[in-house]
Amino acid sequence: MKYLIIFFVFPLWASTEAFRIEYLDRSLKVVAPDVSKNQYAVIVENRSLSDLVAKFKTGEKDLKFLSVKSGQTKAVEFNGDGKNIVYFIPLSPAFQNVPLEFGKKSYEIPRKR
Repeated sequence: MKYLIIFFVFPLWASTEAFRIEYLDRSLKVVAPDVSKNQYAVIVENRSLSDLVAKFKTGEKDLKFLSVKSGQTKAVEFNGDGKNIVYFIPLSPAFQNVPLEFGKKSYEIPRKR
């Protein structure tokens, strides 16, 4: 029994190599990598009831646009310098700008009213 518990708990401690964004109907969860890298991926999982259209932006520059159907997952890759913060901006349905910050482990952002 002791080994079974370790098997299920260990993946929660494991570090991730990519940002993982879980888009829900009333909130958004982000799991961030521990260390900054020049090349990294962002995995977007749409768990809401509607299709998602979003973009990634840094400063004044739009990096990529993304469309994810309800219940599906998509991944995108970026080459960055680690100095500029990349923002995930859901356009439809609209949501607030979400900064993708390295080393912040896991954070959840509720929908503003």
